[in-house]
Amino acid sequence: MKRLLNYSGILGLLLLIAGGLIYVITTTSSWLMTTFLILGGILILVYVVGNLQKIQSYFSKRSTKYSTNAIVISIIVLVILGLVNFVAYRHTYRIDTTANHQYSLSEQTHKVLTHLKKDVHVIGFFRTEENRRAKDLFTEYAHISSKFSYELVDPDKRPAIARKYGRISYGTIVVQGPQKIERINKTTEEELTNAIIKVTRKGKKWIYFLEGHGEHDIDQALSGPKGREGMAVAKNALMSQYYGVKKLMLISEKKIPEDCAVLVIAGPRTGLLQIERNIIENYLDKGGKALIMIDPAPSASLQDVLSPWGIHADNDVILDVSGVGQLFGAGPSIPVVTNYGSSMITKDLKGMITAFPLARSLSKESDSDKKSDLDIVDLLKTGPKSWGETNISLFMNQNKAGFNAGQDKKGPLVLGMAVTKTVEAASASTRSAAGAKKKTRLVVYGDSDFATNAWFHFQKNGDLFLNSVNWLAEESDLVAIRARSPEDRRVNLTKEQSKLLLWIGVILFPLAIVLLGIGVYTKRRK
Repeated sequence: MKRLLNYSGILGLLLLIAGGLIYVITTTSSWLMTTFLILGGILILVYVVGNLQKIQSYFSKRSTKYSTNAIVISIIVLVILGLVNFVAYRHTYRIDTTANHQYSLSEQTHKVLTHLKKDVHVIGFFRTEENRRAKDLFTEYAHISSKFSYELVDPDKRPAIARKYGRISYGTIVVQGPQKIERINKTTEEELTNAIIKVTRKGKKWIYFLEGHGEHDIDQALSGPKGREGMAVAKNALMSQYYGVKKLMLISEKKIPEDCAVLVIAGPRTGLLQIERNIIENYLDKGGKALIMIDPAPSASLQDVLSPWGIHADNDVILDVSGVGQLFGAGPSIPVVTNYGSSMITKDLKGMITAFPLARSLSKESDSDKKSDLDIVDLLKTGPKSWGETNISLFMNQNKAGFNAGQDKKGPLVLGMAVTKTVEAASASTRSAAGAKKKTRLVVYGDSDFATNAWFHFQKNGDLFLNSVNWLAEESDLVAIRARSPEDRRVNLTKEQSKLLLWIGVILFPLAIVLLGIGVYTKRRK
């Protein structure tokens, strides 16, 4: 009988362990798990009742009391550790120690997620053994916003869900917003964030690029005959953030469309006609938004358009002899900028680099201080070892230049400016909720090439361009530094280096530990 009671205790303990393992493995309750736990509990109870006297005698011993105290203290310590772990789980703090912060989400992603007002659900279709990268990325997003949720679906194991979304291939990610669905096929932060922007934006804002004066072509891809001068990369970047992009021939349209969120004038070679200037001036006077990028002469300065807004386009070309540009293969005519103003456009660019091939400097009009209704901010400046070369023809034709104190303008020089002004709204349909007042916003750069296909992806040039458009379009949560491209940090070894690493790490080092152990053992035996 006693033997059966002892066996009941052992069997009961095994059943409890088996029930717990079933739950850990399946993460769901089942009849088998419940049966094991109930039977295990009954058998343990039978063992305790049958051996009650022996158990009482055991716990009355002095040695048992000490053991019990040790067990109680251990349990208390485990409970404390459990509580600390629970608090840490609910209030996590993460540190990314990688050199380029490749496991940290960008500032733009943080802004987009923290501004989510409605739920966004993401479904990633991956084979179970291939979903690690997507899971890590989705987890980072979910950590920032409770409005973001996700699930990973293996199309082979759950084909019904895959069929619900039509043709689904491995690696497809479906992003579901309140009313829209977007699909992407790349597991990158940039693609996912842009998809979230698209499904959460209520309406599409339109960006119009002026044409007809030799401006950069937004349809000219990098692979074309004049691919480096085109702006297709900038256009695609805008479209990825759910902007609509159109060309505008102002001389034929005779007006700027009502749905124009931002007018972009990108490097006109020739001046505007008087009727075009009048249309643009009227548009700005009524609360319009414009990004104007001009180049050194002989390109047009658009001074007639800029003067009413307190900006003067200096007749020079900026040269920078600091040598910073040489680190990136840039000469003196490509000033590299690291000095930024306090505007929302540039506040996140501190310590970062932008470059401007063949740029002219900007300055305030002499009477701008009298225009108290204008808020003019310097966006970026060149370094102290730069100047504005006024003998442009000599530099352009013979590549000769030198600073002349009485003629040239000493650096630092302003390369970009932003202007805001409160004006009367254009019409009742465009008036803000606050009343008939509206803010004109104008951003001017003394260079247009920084946003072309050849230079858009150089350092933070693209961020500067997109931040400018987003600020003008009043999309404040999009004004930020975008996702960084992952670096390839692999170490390429030669065949000899691989062999050396194998011998040292896999053979010699473990062998040395074994020999050391044998030596210590032999010495102790003696």
